[in-house]
Amino acid sequence: MRTVYGFLRPAAVAALLVATLAGPARAQSPSPPAFRDPPNLAALVAAAAKEGKLDVAWGATYGGADGAREIQAHINRIYHINLQIHYSPVANGAAFQTQVAQEVRAGHTASSDVLFHVRDTNLAEVAQAVDYRKYVPQLPENTMYFGKRAVVAVTVLESFIYNTQKIPPSQVPKSFADLLAPQWKGKIASTNYQGLFGNYLGVDAMMGHAGMLAFYRSFSQQTAGLMTCGDTDRVASGEFLIFGLDCGDHQTRLAQRKGQPLGIIHPREGTAIYAFAPGIPLTAAHPAAARLFIAYLLTRDGQKVLWDVMGGDNAALPGSHMAGIIAQERRTGVRFINTFGLGVKHPELFSYASEINAIMNQGR
Repeated sequence: MRTVYGFLRPAAVAALLVATLAGPARAQSPSPPAFRDPPNLAALVAAAAKEGKLDVAWGATYGGADGAREIQAHINRIYHINLQIHYSPVANGAAFQTQVAQEVRAGHTASSDVLFHVRDTNLAEVAQAVDYRKYVPQLPENTMYFGKRAVVAVTVLESFIYNTQKIPPSQVPKSFADLLAPQWKGKIASTNYQGLFGNYLGVDAMMGHAGMLAFYRSFSQQTAGLMTCGDTDRVASGEFLIFGLDCGDHQTRLAQRKGQPLGIIHPREGTAIYAFAPGIPLTAAHPAAARLFIAYLLTRDGQKVLWDVMGGDNAALPGSHMAGIIAQERRTGVRFINTFGLGVKHPELFSYASEINAIMNQGR
């Protein structure tokens, strides 16, 4: 499975990520379309049925085209409606979401009724505030972010992956420090947008800014190449023995299900708990259908579908597989830090990301 970043050359991906983090020129957001949030699930279903259509666009997130078809079938069966989900693949999700933000700020109808991942305040500014507890009563309030403009659908753990055929269990690195051992020099791959995943190491509760820079200067000397998230076959083939930090362990889980000889390393010093959190553009053409789509993902049935097609679910919801994985890893000594939305409290993380990227890309 490729992430939304996995379709462009690394240099292009890095440029687009910088543009996304910086955001487009700020302009006053247009007033949202005349739409009132339905008061409950029954009213939402009726409003979505009246719209009859949902336009969505992303990469392989939420299972891509196959996932969209499966989710459509489940929604129509459970809610007894005939909602048609029109899925369009996009080459790079970061660039596409920037495009949608620009459309909203210009007052144009958004190209997708769903922003597949509202990861920062820049995207949150162009998203509608929705209290999904009206539709999913068991939803914890702390799973909604940025003034309820995003809601966590899938929890992911940023990790390293390794070749289980080339590295015996007794030699598997368990920490960031272990990765700096001489035996791994020239056998590790990373990404040239590594700062997006590793900037949290700069907070005082982790390595601190100086410690983060020191680690990445050493780590960059260990790496033999850069690749994109989702290229798990390059580790499975033995071209690289270790890769990371990656975009989330959900990708490796899907590769394992296909029989690839891969294992997951959650660094003991502090593994990032991240998320995919969808939202709805202010100028979405089908706001009720978008609400029902996201609300469905938060139900037990929707979470099961996400586990099957994406390899992850929301750790805060009952029956979560991810909650069990996190609990098991904590018992082995792994420390976790929730990094989704951390940039609100620590805006310096955006500059930390640029510093890491500069280190990792130097001379490559």
